[in-house]
Amino acid sequence: MTAALVGALAGCVDIEPAPPLPDDPFAFGEDADPAVAALEFAQKELLVQPYPGADAKALSDLYTQVGVTVVDELIEIELAVLEVPDGDLLRAGAELSASGLLETVQKSYFFEAESLPDDPLFSGQPHLAQIFAPDAWDLTVGHEDIIIAVVDTGVDADHPDLADKILDGWNFFDNTPDFSDVAGHGTQVAGVAAAITNNNAGVAGVAWESPILAIRVTDDRGRASGRNIAAGILWAVANGASVINVSFAPLWSDRVVRAAAQTAFHRGCLVVISAGNGGGTTKATGFPEALFVGAIGGDDEIAFFSDQGPFVDLVAPGLGVRTTRMGDRYGFANGTSFSAPIVSGVAALAWSVNPELRPVSILNAIVDSTLDLGSPGKDSTYGYGAVDAAGAVAQAARTTIVRDTTPPKLTVTRPANGARLSGRTTATVTAKDDEGVADVVLSIDGVPFATDTRASYRFVLDASQFSPGLHELSFVATDYSGNVSATRTLEVTFVASSGTSRHTTEIVFRSPADGATVSRNVTIQASISDGDGLALIEWFVDGTSQLITPATGLSTGVSYVWRSSQALPGEHVVTLVVTDITGRQTTGVLRLFTR
Repeated sequence: MTAALVGALAGCVDIEPAPPLPDDPFAFGEDADPAVAALEFAQKELLVQPYPGADAKALSDLYTQVGVTVVDELIEIELAVLEVPDGDLLRAGAELSASGLLETVQKSYFFEAESLPDDPLFSGQPHLAQIFAPDAWDLTVGHEDIIIAVVDTGVDADHPDLADKILDGWNFFDNTPDFSDVAGHGTQVAGVAAAITNNNAGVAGVAWESPILAIRVTDDRGRASGRNIAAGILWAVANGASVINVSFAPLWSDRVVRAAAQTAFHRGCLVVISAGNGGGTTKATGFPEALFVGAIGGDDEIAFFSDQGPFVDLVAPGLGVRTTRMGDRYGFANGTSFSAPIVSGVAALAWSVNPELRPVSILNAIVDSTLDLGSPGKDSTYGYGAVDAAGAVAQAARTTIVRDTTPPKLTVTRPANGARLSGRTTATVTAKDDEGVADVVLSIDGVPFATDTRASYRFVLDASQFSPGLHELSFVATDYSGNVSATRTLEVTFVASSGTSRHTTEIVFRSPADGATVSRNVTIQASISDGDGLALIEWFVDGTSQLITPATGLSTGVSYVWRSSQALPGEHVVTLVVTDITGRQTTGVLRLFTR
């Protein structure tokens, strides 16, 4: 990475207490989660990612029209950091979201390092026996080629149990190579994962032989922005990390961090993230490209502070974990921040016995070998169960590397074949593959037009960029073994703006009533009509796509069953987007409340 690019990734912004948002139809989707809504955020900054295919000039014109300025970029995940005029965050977010050019419009939240005060009642390092580390060490103590990145507050490079382990590092907050620990948290995390071991001094790390990349992403108080966390992850990927530890929360729904974790996963790295210490429960599902780790005590019971929900993949000890401290010291640490590096160390051990494995195989070796706790199978408290270092290493060792010859499965969900498209709309496909989809490419009339490397796969189509008339759209997906899907081809007609239909689309919600309070499974019913003809409908809940189905004729009734019992209490926005055969989209909004 060049010094110029490193400089572009870093940044320091003023932080102020978040003012209450005005009553406005637009809301940032992540704020539906109370844990996220409670976070501080940069008052003059938005993070955006355009859809593949979005025209550069159209984006530039949009930013000018909205009154925002690009001040930073993360090129690897196509992230732009926008400076917003003071007090205009909500207005700018609404206008940017309505443009149809941007896949992500998100506030720049600040995340806390997830540690708790010391507990002097614990002694020794019982967490190592609890995860069967000595049995794992009979098989491997790690390997110098399996590098662990610690994306945190920095690391004390002079600590005797860490000094010889640190390969390199970077400071993304100050944009310097000085990764000195400013809060002590990163030094503790690094010691848990990979302190020098079997040296008759100090403490033992889980992965004895794994080197450390020390990456500081926080201010002096230990707070990190999502964009700096993402930048740290991407720097770790570029600098040879196999395992990347991120002990911040709540990250389970952060789209910017997910994009970085997904890029890391696809490039051969596994990101491990702490679940959080809020002691609450969320309905968030996390993301499959990373492992989220909760905390248990010595009795295998969930720690009182460990956040819970479907996003939790597994648990590891998080009470009384003895580790390195700044200033050549040692001490005890509590929190999911220290459960995560235990799993990071286990991942490094598992990779050491079979270095050719892809991240998906290491992830599977870890979760498939867990000790099931709580309800049988995966649950929202313990995930798949407690990490078992010996079991993960044994499974990785016996995993056979078989050349993947199965191509991805690709389905085009919109537009429909024969659709007439005018104005700006989106093309959407689904692509699935056991080893991971590398990219989906859209070609128009046989010429590659745009590439999407992140699920869900969407491309913006602007009819004004093409000559009016019939055009061929073709989509193809490639996985990480180089297997190519069958090409899906359809024909559409781009209609000039002057030829746009005079017909309008009507959406009428029949039940429940707008503003109603609902519970359990609720059937949302609407009638839709369009004078040109219906093509597609898509249901969203709080900005997240739930269901896409084709529609035909000039009018029809539609319905969607929403499992409201799985939603957080409070207000929720149900959106119905109707696309007609000309490609014009119309949106209907229904606001519902849950207890």
